[in-house]
Amino acid sequence: MNRRKTLPVALVALLALAAPACHHSNRQPVIRVNPEFVSLSKEQVFQRGEEWFAKRKYPKARTYYQHVYETYPNDPLGRRALLRVADTYFMQGNPVNLVESQYKYRDFINRYPSSDRADYAMLQIAMVSYKQMEKPDRDPAKMHEALEKFDDMIRAYPKSPLRAEADARRQDVLNRLAKHEHLIAQYYMKRHSWNAALLRLNGLIDEYGQYNERDAAFFDLATCLQHLGRKGEARLYYERVVTEFPKSEYASRAKKNLASTSS
Repeated sequence: MNRRKTLPVALVALLALAAPACHHSNRQPVIRVNPEFVSLSKEQVFQRGEEWFAKRKYPKARTYYQHVYETYPNDPLGRRALLRVADTYFMQGNPVNLVESQYKYRDFINRYPSSDRADYAMLQIAMVSYKQMEKPDRDPAKMHEALEKFDDMIRAYPKSPLRAEADARRQDVLNRLAKHEHLIAQYYMKRHSWNAALLRLNGLIDEYGQYNERDAAFFDLATCLQHLGRKGEARLYYERVVTEFPKSEYASRAKKNLASTSS
């Protein structure tokens, strides 16, 4: 008997809770617009965003850029505003915002593939991976990712005014990848694993011809060859250090070692 009495009460309570929810679900969402935007032209709103951007107030600047983009998505200024939204995330620089900036740059390219700023967006996508790279003695995955994205940008826009910057950044990535290999080789050298070190150094020299520490790589390669009893080959690399890098700190050491490989 008690169970029958309590069931209607629970049902009534449930219906009482559901009724307001249904009532509220019929309401249209209220869209609030910053009153400041109403009195300004799109150019003025964008300029306010630029002023906040210059002050490094990136979240504040983003509100202005977003208004311009969302209100005028097909206008040249609206397109530019979307790119600036991406820039605000990029400039904040922390891992979460970098990922968001990469998404926004991709969104820009997908929406406006023929834009004269698409090359910039592609460069910035690569720059996100570039900023995420770890030191040469750590995991090189982001280095490889950055290299691939710089290559994508250069391949897509070979005549871009931004090509020189892309080339310079790409070479820096290559130097870091080469340094990664060099550090592994030096690890083997410390343990007198000369063949393992030699394998790494040969691969480094073959793959990274513009490595900015080639003098050190040649010297280490000669050292490995010398320890393996391959004195003739060692001399060739010591000589390269002396002739190609006469001002290097390794040149004087190479000259001393040349004497020991002459016999």
